[in-house]
Amino acid sequence: MKLSRTVAVLLLAFLFGGSSAEVAVQTKRALDRHRAAEEDGAAGELVALEIQRPDGEVVARPRLIATPGRSARLELRDPEHPNAVRLSLRIQTSREPSGDVEIAWDLSMPGEALQCSGRVSMTPGVERPLDLGDHPLTAVLLALPVPSAAFDAYLDAERSARRVAVEPI
Repeated sequence: MKLSRTVAVLLLAFLFGGSSAEVAVQTKRALDRHRAAEEDGAAGELVALEIQRPDGEVVARPRLIATPGRSARLELRDPEHPNAVRLSLRIQTSREPSGDVEIAWDLSMPGEALQCSGRVSMTPGVERPLDLGDHPLTAVLLALPVPSAAFDAYLDAERSARRVAVEPI
């Protein structure tokens, strides 16, 4: 009788102890996933491109969020002619151990007779001009980690600029 009681007590202790250990392991994994999601750049990189004419007129300002290692594509179409593509942009980002972001890009603007591509390595938050070859347009690229304080500041600046442009003086 004592042997069966001892086995039962040990078995119950093991089952309850094992389930407590499983709860602890699952809790730690959930906390690790939550912390990783809050780290700078957990969602990817905001890639903003501004294309201008030689006189300073802004032709386009495409922006997209690219997940590292995956290709992202953006097409801007003419609202009056939905079949006509004004701008096509393909971006692929990867993070380097130094903290820099490597961006492979492919830009096409049929109305401007522009088709070019390239690869740049840049520090997040620092604007970098792109080489568009012998075309008169100029382009500046900006990459920011998402989420991050720099990304939040960028969004706030965009909202402020929109309010100023919309509010009458």
